[in-house]
Amino acid sequence: MKKFLTAFGLGFILFACSPSAAPPVLTEISTPGYHHGRVVWYNLASPNPEVSKNFYEEVFGWTTIPYGDKNREIWVFKNGDQPVGLMARYNSDNNSGEWIGSISTADVDASASEAKSLGAKILNKPVAVENQGTVAFIQDPQGANFSLINLAKGDPEPKLAQHNSFLGMELWSNDTQASHDFYTEIAGYETEMRKEGTIDYTVFKMGDMNCAGMLANPAENVRTHWLPYIRVADVQQSLAKAKASGATVLLEPNAGIRNGSVAIILDPTGAPLALQVYNP
Repeated sequence: MKKFLTAFGLGFILFACSPSAAPPVLTEISTPGYHHGRVVWYNLASPNPEVSKNFYEEVFGWTTIPYGDKNREIWVFKNGDQPVGLMARYNSDNNSGEWIGSISTADVDASASEAKSLGAKILNKPVAVENQGTVAFIQDPQGANFSLINLAKGDPEPKLAQHNSFLGMELWSNDTQASHDFYTEIAGYETEMRKEGTIDYTVFKMGDMNCAGMLANPAENVRTHWLPYIRVADVQQSLAKAKASGATVLLEPNAGIRNGSVAIILDPTGAPLALQVYNP
């Protein structure tokens, strides 16, 4: 297995652009009401946006829309007319990419302060942008990167993702008890324990709403990290496209793992990603 996620120096922020250059994407995805605890947005930190752009367009059929200028560039990914994520250029110690999920919270400042008191690093302190919302980028005590967000006009409706859109995120933890304690404290999660084959699996919940999953990190010598899932219509077909576009395969579909519905890859910049057929 290719070594990945060894180090990460976050050098971008979702609202790095000036308000005039910030894309209206977060108002486009908003609906009335909030669903705190859910991952409501996705950001790709890429050391090579051109390579990332080509990969996600070829594999998932996304379109990529640039915003900003050469000093503060960001890109919006869309699946058809639906925004699915933002990309920004950054530099890291190991020159690899990473997807960062944004967890909805009622008070970003308070949640970020709580995270810091529990040993997290504040990579980018809370920033508010008019008509967009407030966001902070955090590294949890084990090194997993995520963001906290409060969208100005409400969260996206919690519904099943379209094909080639994000299903959610899963935490691969080197210390599941410590991760449980950290995320239940800062997000207010309840937890439900399940078995996935022989694997102990934790579901982070808010009431009846499933927000994220967690399992013991199966990858050796890899820091704790969040793994995003994209819903696909045919995992073998999507995996073939990913291979042809430069992905590294970490897990081929296996009948013993979710009935062969899942593949795990690194995109050409090293960002980990899961592909899953999901038809509840």
